[in-house]
Amino acid sequence: MKRSQGFTLIELLIVVAIVVILSAISGLAINQAFDRRYSAEADKLLIWMHQLSERSSLEGVAYGIITETDNDRRETTQLRAVVYFKNRWIAVTSPEPFVLGIESNIDWDMDMLEELLPQSQSQALGLMDSDELKEAEKEFLLPEMAFLPDAYIEPQGAIQLSFESSELIYSFVWDDEVSTMILKADTL
Repeated sequence: MKRSQGFTLIELLIVVAIVVILSAISGLAINQAFDRRYSAEADKLLIWMHQLSERSSLEGVAYGIITETDNDRRETTQLRAVVYFKNRWIAVTSPEPFVLGIESNIDWDMDMLEELLPQSQSQALGLMDSDELKEAEKEFLLPEMAFLPDAYIEPQGAIQLSFESSELIYSFVWDDEVSTMILKADTL
């Protein structure tokens, strides 16, 4: 008797089905890992902003947030804390700046109010053209938002954290009732 060599069609279909199932499971696991990474970054940003809010209340000074972009290191963006001292905003080293991931985008959905500036700075900025205004913003360190000592933020609005390879958008909104930032996750 001769034995036939090779695989039957059923054996090949079973192997293909197993490979497809394993690749689908691993693809889902990878997507979930990315989603967890994005939510972890949003949670860390929320904790960082809570630190600023608590410091502002405990120390009795206004803390602000400025955005810095470093073009030398593949345009990494970081959020730096500034404190209002002697009629101007000064960058501080504690807490450490919050470095956003490479795929991260942050949008400030709020208008800069002149109340954040001392009167002399706001008058000086009002007299400048757009190029001079950009230079003055660097010199004066105008924050995007500020946590005030009375458990309030200025200006009111939302901060949106999004990622290039995800449809998730994390919104950080100030809740006046509990005097804290709240994190909301939405999809595009």
